Amino acid sequence: MEKGEHLKRHSRPSMLQLRYLKELHDTKKRRGIQRVIAERCGVNASTINRYFKMCIEKGFLSEKLEFTSKGEEWFKMHCEIYQELLDYLTDVGAREDERPKAAEAMIENTDIHILQLMLNDHRKQKYRRMKEVSVRSEFSMAFWSEDRHQVEFAVYKMSRKMHKNRFSMAMHGFEEEAWIVQKRTERYLELTLKDMAANSRINGTAMSGYLNSLKYEANDQLVTAEISGNKVYIPLSAFKVHRWPGGEQIASIPITVTGSVGRMHMPESTALLSVWC
Repeated sequence: MEKGEHLKRHSRPSMLQLRYLKELHDTKKRRGIQRVIAERCGVNASTINRYFKMCIEKGFLSEKLEFTSKGEEWFKMHCEIYQELLDYLTDVGAREDERPKAAEAMIENTDIHILQLMLNDHRKQKYRRMKEVSVRSEFSMAFWSEDRHQVEFAVYKMSRKMHKNRFSMAMHGFEEEAWIVQKRTERYLELTLKDMAANSRINGTAMSGYLNSLKYEANDQLVTAEISGNKVYIPLSAFKVHRWPGGEQIASIPITVTGSVGRMHMPESTALLSVWC
């Protein structure tokens, strides 16, 4: 048998055939096992015989109906994929009564390599989300000892092009001090708005202005930040927190701001707000 042959579609067991194999795998007694499995699965013993004969020909089972090393790996892989599909369907919100049939349909109708790619990607995304939540929790807990904790921040340009100045113009719309504060039952980043200064491109006249609004990205949606007086509040839970190799933590969030300078209303601009201790 060529390498990878046992993974091809014609070698893949149906869910009923996988049940035959599971019954065989879990039963130590081999004498009369075909009849026993047939009774448990509600099929004829001849059906079991034909399927096990095919498994012997493909090298998954020995003549004594014992799993070969290749057969053990093949059987284990299909069992794991089925369980992972159930977990995946749980994570994406499928109803409990829908999951088994949906998983069976996916196994029987989708290429095995596509399923593996999908599940591997889901596993990575899930691990990344869990890691982000864990690091965010650590980042947040670092400030619970005080009602107000001062932090550093910067607002960077989102463009991928190389810029001599990496900072966004929005950086000039905030005072230098930033704080993590407790509001109600949540921790927030508190920024203080200030007038922005700019020169007219027409005649060079000095003008002043201010930020009108700030929106932040949360759950793939733009949410308008709370502005009270000259204070802007962004919930710490909306930030994605990363840990650098040295152990330092930095929290970042995409923001969209609008502002006015002189008589001109500036269009929306997107930037990356980063916060660190």
